[in-house]
Amino acid sequence: MLDDIRYGSAKFADSREIARAGLHVRRDGLFVGFDERGRGIYSGGQSAVLLVGGARSGKGNFIIPFLTDGAYRDTIIQLDPKGQNGAIAELQISQGRRVTAFSPRGEVTNRINPLSHLTDASPTLVPDTKLFVLNWLPFNGAENAEYFIATGQRMIEGVTLALVELHGDITLPELAEAMAVFGSDDDLALALEDAMAKSRHGIARQVALELEARRKSDTPNAGGFTGAMGEVAKSFACLSDPQLRNAVSPPFDFSFAELTAEGAPPYLVSIQEAMEFMQSSASVIRALFTCALIYKRRTLGSRPQLWLLDEVGNIGSWPLAVELATFGAGFGIRPVYVVQSTAQLDNLAKNAGAIIPNSCGTQVYLGVRDPNEAQRLSRMLGTATIGVEDFANNERARIARKAAIRSVVMEGADPFEAAAQMAAQKQMAVHEAKLARPLMRPEEILAMPGDGVLVFMPGTLEHPIAARFAPYWKRRDLAGRYLPDPFHGDGKYVSLRTFWGLRTGAVIEETPPPELEHLPQYGAGRSFRYIEGYKPEF
Repeated sequence: MLDDIRYGSAKFADSREIARAGLHVRRDGLFVGFDERGRGIYSGGQSAVLLVGGARSGKGNFIIPFLTDGAYRDTIIQLDPKGQNGAIAELQISQGRRVTAFSPRGEVTNRINPLSHLTDASPTLVPDTKLFVLNWLPFNGAENAEYFIATGQRMIEGVTLALVELHGDITLPELAEAMAVFGSDDDLALALEDAMAKSRHGIARQVALELEARRKSDTPNAGGFTGAMGEVAKSFACLSDPQLRNAVSPPFDFSFAELTAEGAPPYLVSIQEAMEFMQSSASVIRALFTCALIYKRRTLGSRPQLWLLDEVGNIGSWPLAVELATFGAGFGIRPVYVVQSTAQLDNLAKNAGAIIPNSCGTQVYLGVRDPNEAQRLSRMLGTATIGVEDFANNERARIARKAAIRSVVMEGADPFEAAAQMAAQKQMAVHEAKLARPLMRPEEILAMPGDGVLVFMPGTLEHPIAARFAPYWKRRDLAGRYLPDPFHGDGKYVSLRTFWGLRTGAVIEETPPPELEHLPQYGAGRSFRYIEGYKPEF
């Protein structure tokens, strides 16, 4: 009846609606919670995912199931600032998944060249260079810096193309050294300037001409050269850090090209720059993801990739991250944005806090702390029409019904007319008033239980889901599929749920068997670790 939705039709999806949408089928879907009957709900497809959870809300417990062996069958690249998720999910046996990590602060790290895709033989060298530069030195929204950044981008592009033309390829330390002396009277700078002037690339020749004009000018800062070089210097400042510089210097032992090679197995690649260095190392992190994107774009038929961007809001301006939400699926990349509030997304680009959620096929909210976020979610959930007893009207109807009875008994009124009045008043005595009410008020969202999750899947479900989740170590279906959390305990035991309830499982360490020696996670003398009683088959 229309009267039942007079003010709004908002409600939560029930188990039947969830089942009809096919969300209980795991496939390669990402776990987003349990329904009211305790059945798992999974978000499939390639559309982007947004996961918003306040500090200490359990986001880690929520996303570890994305990473455990067999949960996602293709390649995963994850931004893992704590190095926590990668350590827990290292046990990747059933699919022969290769595990590698870019961990500049760790004892062992893979050395990766973020510019390995920039070669003189590449037919897409120029556009690939432009994409690298735009994400290495992105616009930051400051109007007074926009001109200097644009000029700095042109300089980096010209130098990069000239160096690739000279040497056939390039590394970040080589580019950093060239930019450090760019425009000076240093012999390296003069030789580079001469090479740029002879380059086949127009942008390199143009920058060389501008340098020549500057040398002849009485105003060497004409065109804002000093300001532009200041922006360039800031972007390369991170490479003065010897640990970070070492991780992007030869000899290289991993390339993102491996992920898209014909017949390549699935990979788990963890970019594990420490949280406290995330902002200072942001340029390198962005360059790594740009490199991965270029290889994936060149081979669209290669394995799909899941990009798990944990704490992405702390990386600063990053235009590529915003664009991924809209075109990533076309390249076979499914991004998952993990932030503490949607306001953090605005750090990536102007209006990213609106653009990214609108482009995500799945939005998940847990542990909401921000009143503004709660207000926004309340509006997203919508308004429901509820029925409440109209006490005043119902009491008047009951009094009128009693009066009709008295008129027959005491006054001799027509009993048939009185009966009709009594029937009418009886119906009015149970009248419900229709009122508008938010499906959840902001204060109710802020007070959600710790295991409560709100899930939106526009286009898949008409109504949002009020779901529940459990920590991964309390899920029986995940028992034995993860290793210890490096930040909790001594690394010798894990908690797991069995048929008999919560138990402690010992970590077994062995020499890797011959069948696993080809996997990089068991190289360099590393042991094969698994949970007692859950030795994986291979």
